[in-house]
Amino acid sequence: MDKTKVTKDLENKTLIIERTFEAPVRTLWRAYSDKDWFVQWWGPEGWETTVKEFNFTPGGRNLYGMKCVDQNQGEWFGQESWGLMEYDAISEPNSFTYRDYFSDADGNHTPDMPEISITIELVEADGKTTVKTTCHAATTEAIEKLLAMGMVEGYSSSCERLEKLVTAA
Repeated sequence: MDKTKVTKDLENKTLIIERTFEAPVRTLWRAYSDKDWFVQWWGPEGWETTVKEFNFTPGGRNLYGMKCVDQNQGEWFGQESWGLMEYDAISEPNSFTYRDYFSDADGNHTPDMPEISITIELVEADGKTTVKTTCHAATTEAIEKLLAMGMVEGYSSSCERLEKLVTAA
């Protein structure tokens, strides 16, 4: 059973993804805010993440690349994908907001690819932490393009990696 809950609200150009982890909020916060932890789980299974720039502060940026290292993923094997997070607000350890872009390895935004604003909320209860990811796009088409590109499947796979990391901590 998939532990990741997805709510699509195309009318409001929003996608909400929720997952509960068997770990305290501080552990989840570290997974997002610490570069060494971030590279261990960000990206789908079979992909390795590297970071060129990591400044988890308001106004800071995270420029990261993901490369498929799993030969079983066929045409994806050896492919690279770059992304850029530009942080707007951070309220440790409860939430942060950033703008998310597809980019090249130098951090230049990729034209014709969706750009979204993302808010991550972490809520702890009974030793477990729920991570609520709210993605908002300028257009319904941008949300539909991200869905068609496999964003939910990729994010769910990342959450599997995240769960392994935080439960081992």
